Amino acid sequence: MRIGIDIDDTLTNTSESFDKVVKKYNINFTKKFKYRWTKEEFESFVPYLDEILGCAEFKEDTVKVIQKLNELGHELYIITARGNNYSKNIETITNNMLKNNNLTFKEIYYNQYKKSDIAKKLNIDLMIDDNESVYFNMQNESIDCILFGDKIKTWKEVFEYINRKG
Repeated sequence: MRIGIDIDDTLTNTSESFDKVVKKYNINFTKKFKYRWTKEEFESFVPYLDEILGCAEFKEDTVKVIQKLNELGHELYIITARGNNYSKNIETITNNMLKNNNLTFKEIYYNQYKKSDIAKKLNIDLMIDDNESVYFNMQNESIDCILFGDKIKTWKEVFEYINRKG
């Protein structure tokens, strides 16, 4: 199976990392990481992006499940909106994070804002993402998608879902 996987709040607890950085620097910002920000709101966090993304921890069982999926012969791709647009370090931080946890992917696609386009090009069988708009775009393209955090909340459940699909 060819599987596309998002990073932030899918593989990692990026929202928790964001909350820690907001608290650490006593930043008066009430919107959560997952919500749509204005351009100005986003740009106010650019100086903190490296720290936010760099200290985001993997969700429970993520490393084990990704390693097991690789062992079983699945082709795993990262498809993420992350990229070096606002910081020249984001891709390096991401690559090191994956390498330090012995996680391998066939390819990493950065700066993907319409993930269904690359998913179609790669013939992805299943996309795993926490973003509702990604989920609906995948459904519109007839690509199976797990809306991570909705009905499937853990990586153990992801693994069970993939095993049922075959």
